[in-house]
This record gives sequence, structure tokens and C-alpha cells, in this order.
Amino acid sequence: MHTHAHIALDNDYVLYLSLAMIAATFIIRFAVIGMAGRFNMSERFKKTLRFVPVTVLPAIIAVEILGKGSNFAFNLENPKLLAAIVCTIISLRFGLIWVVIGGLISLILFQTYLDPMMHFFHHLMC
Repeated sequence: MHTHAHIALDNDYVLYLSLAMIAATFIIRFAVIGMAGRFNMSERFKKTLRFVPVTVLPAIIAVEILGKGSNFAFNLENPKLLAAIVCTIISLRFGLIWVVIGGLISLILFQTYLDPMMHFFHHLMC
């Protein structure tokens, strides 16, 4: 049997942890920016770097929406997937703030009402 250590997440701990993460992020970014002027990058390399956020962000989002391993759920019973579809549809017509608002509202609705609706439809079909 495995035992896990539990850390009490009091306000001071969260504050110090957040400050440490801010400092680490700043140091890493500042170091990269500081080194950027010391070596010459080719235009091709600069163009390639522009695609890094565009490729990494969807990969992170896809894992969060679909899950991984035994929790992988690419079906219409996954409330996160349905909310992502709603966000995609909203993004075709409206701005980012409406995508965020629509995504939050649809996720809350799907998480609250999708399971009862699926049970209802399964009951009707059987």
C-alpha cells in the first residue's frame, strides 16, 4: 500500500509557491531574452520559432479535453469535448471574450446536465 504525503495548502504556502513560480518564470524568460542578442539566428530559425506556440498549445489543450491513457474520451459523452465544440463554433463568429464565456457556460451546463440527459436517452432507447 502506498502512502502519500499531504501538504496543507494554507494561504502562506500558496502565496510563497506562486511567488517562486513567478520568479522562476521571469528568470528563465529573462535569461533567454538576454542571450538572444549574443548569437545570430537565421531567418529560417526565426520563422520556425513562430510556430512553437501554435503547435504546443493545441497539444496541451487536447490532452486536457480528451484525457490520456484509460481516461481518454473522444465521444459525445465527454462534457469537455462538447464545450470545446461549442467554443469552436462561437469562435467562428465572435471574439475571444465570447468564446471564453460560452465555453465556461457550456462546460458547466454539460457537466451538470449531460449525465442525466444521457441516462434519459438510454432509457428511451431500451
